[in-house]
Amino acid sequence: MLKNLKRKLYFLFVSSIMFVFTIVFFLLARENIEAMQDAELSALNRQATILVLLFENTANYVETLEICEEKYDYSFRLFTEQNELLYESSNIADTANTIDAFLKELKHSEIICKSGNDNSEHSSQTGIIAFHIEKGNAYHGVLCSIYTDTGYVNLVIVKEKIGLPAFLPVITHYFLIWLIVLITVLFVSTRIIRQAIKPAEKTMQSQKNFIAAVSHELKTPLAVILSATDTIEASPDCNTDIRNHASLIEAEISRMTRLIQDLLLLSSIDAGNWMSHKTEINVDTLLVSLYDKFVNICNQKSIDLQIKMPEECFPALISDEDRLNQIISILLDNAISYSPEHSVILLDAAIRKNCLAISIVDHGIGISDEDKKHIFDRFYRCDKSRTKKGHYGLGLSVANELISLLAGKIYLDDTPGGGCTFTVVVPWSAAE
Repeated sequence: MLKNLKRKLYFLFVSSIMFVFTIVFFLLARENIEAMQDAELSALNRQATILVLLFENTANYVETLEICEEKYDYSFRLFTEQNELLYESSNIADTANTIDAFLKELKHSEIICKSGNDNSEHSSQTGIIAFHIEKGNAYHGVLCSIYTDTGYVNLVIVKEKIGLPAFLPVITHYFLIWLIVLITVLFVSTRIIRQAIKPAEKTMQSQKNFIAAVSHELKTPLAVILSATDTIEASPDCNTDIRNHASLIEAEISRMTRLIQDLLLLSSIDAGNWMSHKTEINVDTLLVSLYDKFVNICNQKSIDLQIKMPEECFPALISDEDRLNQIISILLDNAISYSPEHSVILLDAAIRKNCLAISIVDHGIGISDEDKKHIFDRFYRCDKSRTKKGHYGLGLSVANELISLLAGKIYLDDTPGGGCTFTVVVPWSAAE
């Protein structure tokens, strides 16, 4: 129980911290990437302005544009108002189609660049337009209309958008920081939760030691009381009334003995001292012996105990026979205790996906959905009034602990028509 609490606290602490840090790192990375994109646009806009100012005072277009191509990886097309081509870059594949796609996008965006048609003598440039070529990359482009001594010339500048490779250093940087934070959080949270749980572990260990010690100490006086009861019953002066009281004492001592045995077993499991003794089990023999063990008890209570097995013999199972016998006995005893007279209890066994599945099907009072959540908790009883004697609410928790140590599981389902079906699943490879 404490281990489950520790796991839940650990998961909650780590997941919440990492969720916050992940969001923060995501926002920082996005802000950094957006800043790189803004810087790219600013550089393009600034370069366009510089070229406009430069070309207003010089006619040495080709040399200037070739330098920009090599240094900044821009592509250009320079043409007159009469669409006479003066220069076009060749540093990207299919430059002409790329620039044509930009001009087409520019028309659709309804951005008008000033030209000589408005009788002005000033250069101008459009805003930066984002576009992409068909089945190709994305680009940014700008159109400049430059006033020169010989009239207006138009300059198209395009540059491919920053791709993922350019962002990889930023992403890698933040991922490494996130990874370092994760490792730090895992380490720190382990220490914090361990220190936080330590007092509870100490208290629980003290309780376990106390229960184990008391259980051991109770065994001797119970044995003495039982011996004294046998002596009283054997006395020739023992009348019927005394004999009845002695029988009652024996029954209660038997119940207390079973309780002590369960407590000692759970204490041993909690302390990690429980050892399994796995041997080759004849499943058919085990089931028949369990049937023979409980059929007389069922007959005394007018309950019909039935057994169902496949016609072919089961293969040998490697597991702890005593503990498996104990688990199924607990479930059968539980079914008998809560089944009415003239009802049927079925002991069913089958092979399911490399597992042995043993089901105990009863048609008793059943278990509510609310009680199902706690049915394997220690000292939990569905019978809140405690009218059922012989059960302390430890049987199912003992069975659940034992089956976990055998690498198996217990499943609880409703029986059609009323009642409960407990299914014990044990892997054939339990010994491996």
